[in-house]
Amino acid sequence: MVRTNPSADVLGGGGAESQFLTASDGVRLHCLRWSSGRSVPWAVVIFLHGIASHAGWFGETAVDLNNHGVAVYGPDRRGSGRSGGRHGHLGRYERALEDVEEVVRLVSSEHRGTPTFLAASSWAAKLAIVYAASRPAPLSGLMLLGPGLLARVNLSRGQRVRVIVGHLITPKARLPIPLTPEMYTANPPYLDFIRADRLRLVEATVKLFWETARLDRQRRHATRLDLPLLLLQGEDDEMMDVPETRRWFERLRVEDKTYRAYPGAGHTLDFEPDRARYLADMLAWLSAQVSPASSQPTEGGP
Repeated sequence: MVRTNPSADVLGGGGAESQFLTASDGVRLHCLRWSSGRSVPWAVVIFLHGIASHAGWFGETAVDLNNHGVAVYGPDRRGSGRSGGRHGHLGRYERALEDVEEVVRLVSSEHRGTPTFLAASSWAAKLAIVYAASRPAPLSGLMLLGPGLLARVNLSRGQRVRVIVGHLITPKARLPIPLTPEMYTANPPYLDFIRADRLRLVEATVKLFWETARLDRQRRHATRLDLPLLLLQGEDDEMMDVPETRRWFERLRVEDKTYRAYPGAGHTLDFEPDRARYLADMLAWLSAQVSPASSQPTEGGP
């Protein structure tokens, strides 16, 4: 699928049903739902977004999946997008896991008997791995899309000291998120979209950075997953260490795992000029998981 002029409306969630659910601690969580309603979906995907983005960034891919019979849900992480909670803040990563659990329960209740998959982009890959390792039911598989597991970009040394000291003393103090639009994509129309996106986080609290480090430590212990796994990443991802991510994948003790890399592609695969292969790989993998007889797990590249 070639996109020369991305729709800011679609990437902001236009065309999706916007709904809210109240978390167990009272925070209202926003969720986008893409479903044509013309037929019963053969699969459901729950998309988790990155540290600075929101569910709308998956909008064009969600529409394409929906057109192929897949229902898609995109919750905004608390403190992000249109969800409640202090903007750019996360008190405990365990609370974010609970939020994922509540969304999974909601989706499972709305689509009983339909295979449900978790898809995680960038920062959310840490969260999804920890979640899937500890509470895999009722998921049918896990997709990591440009996963933010081994970053080449980090806070400065001084900022890291501020996080270590400040998470106890000034947990709501803010630091800039060290990610520029150019690190997500080299595609000019999407660069313009990112720069103009009012929902994009450009700062986060020191507590969110601290909880990210805690989450990543927990993620390193999750060396075995019981769910089928698909990992897709761009070979020209400037934000992540692609070779090290590949080595991490190869060491992972997962019985059913598939890896695909895209030459010339950047970090956010949803913002590539031509997403046809990316979309086809997702659909083929989903179909194989829904129809296990056709499943042929592979660790090969493109």
